[in-house]
Amino acid sequence: MRKILPCLLLCMTLPAQAAEWIAVASDRLRTVEIDRGSVVNADAGTKVAWGRIVLADAQAEKAGYKTVRAMNRYDCRNRSFTIVKRVYMSADDRVLREENVDAMVASPVRPGTVDERFFNTVCPQPKAVNLRDLAREAGRRAADVTRKARERAASNTEPPPRDAIKPVKDTEPETPATKRATRIPATSAARPENSALPITTYRNTPPPTYSPRPVAPKAPKAAVAGHADISPAPPAHHPLAHWSYEGENGPEAWGNLSPDNALCRTGQRQSPIDIRNGIKVDQEALQFDYKPSYFRIIDNGHTIQINYGAGSRLSAMGRSFELIQIHFHHPSEEQIDGKSFDMVAHLVHKDQEGRIAVVSVLLENGSANPVIQTFWNNLPLEQNDEYSAGTPIQIADLLPAKRDYYAYMGSLTTPPCTEGVLWLVLKQPVQISADQIGVFTHFYPNNARPIQNPNGRVIKESR
Repeated sequence: MRKILPCLLLCMTLPAQAAEWIAVASDRLRTVEIDRGSVVNADAGTKVAWGRIVLADAQAEKAGYKTVRAMNRYDCRNRSFTIVKRVYMSADDRVLREENVDAMVASPVRPGTVDERFFNTVCPQPKAVNLRDLAREAGRRAADVTRKARERAASNTEPPPRDAIKPVKDTEPETPATKRATRIPATSAARPENSALPITTYRNTPPPTYSPRPVAPKAPKAAVAGHADISPAPPAHHPLAHWSYEGENGPEAWGNLSPDNALCRTGQRQSPIDIRNGIKVDQEALQFDYKPSYFRIIDNGHTIQINYGAGSRLSAMGRSFELIQIHFHHPSEEQIDGKSFDMVAHLVHKDQEGRIAVVSVLLENGSANPVIQTFWNNLPLEQNDEYSAGTPIQIADLLPAKRDYYAYMGSLTTPPCTEGVLWLVLKQPVQISADQIGVFTHFYPNNARPIQNPNGRVIKESR
């Protein structure tokens, strides 16, 4: 990290005249650009560059700014990027607000996205080499080295002085093998010290026997799990590796599909649970520091997931977490005193040590919800295709007015069912229209894990 700090400081102070903005994507609402002149090498395999989103005038009036610039660090080797800083600017290029990202989380560069266009500009792939020209050049260099070696050997073949010649002792006749053994070192000795290519010594060896190269089967397309960023594709040889909510790969089988999922079967602090008999105490208020952000939405095969921009934070239980993504279940996975709700939104957060906190927003049938409608308006047309929305949202608008909550320790509700997850279930439900519920159930009529045994866990409740 120390190595890249000077580069980050340099990028933060680049002069305005150094900008070389080029557009990588645009629509009627915005233009996305990258400053090609700001690309700077940071650590090994890492580069830093500025990008910006320029809003259309009508959109800028609503958002309160014309341009948002972001300084990103790109890991060219691992195909990921990290947002370091954001700067919001007016139409006349005045700085309105600056945001330094305290907990920088690397995001993978997904194919077909604007992020990939940025990545390819900052970390261009090497061009294919003309193999014919390469072979011709290698042959020319090898011939040149051989010629120089022969010239050097010829210049060192002066006859020895007469008194240096000694009589030859009687020896056994040389066999072909001993002849080869003496010729090879002689060739090696004639090799120049600084030759660019080695001189090849050919032997009469039989050609290798041809055998077909085994071709590995293609792995299935990676699926994005509910509470994790991305789940790796299941092994091609494991026919039951892909989990589901119904059938033979349903929740009862999750723990047997893979050794990684063992906690789904054996864990003692699994989620969801029926929340009952909470200890009523004066809990510390949850501190939501959510920022307006553009978002990316994906139907990952298990739910609809929204990947939110960096910089939105939650303070709870003495720890600071960053909002990573939001996803939905129908019906609600958790129950309150045996009651289920029409849907639930899970807001997934992660701290610097990798610990997860999930805020549950219970959703019930009622009036239309504008945040939910914005999500549904940007649904992708195909599964596993991520769509970058052109409209920013404020995710805090999805939270209820009253934010009392239940707190307990549980697990992810999807494989691998990792435990140690802090669950914060807001007590007051938020309304969502029947039509909006219907949109989600069109994709997922039932994507809720069954209720798990609480096993005597402590549940705290705001009083």
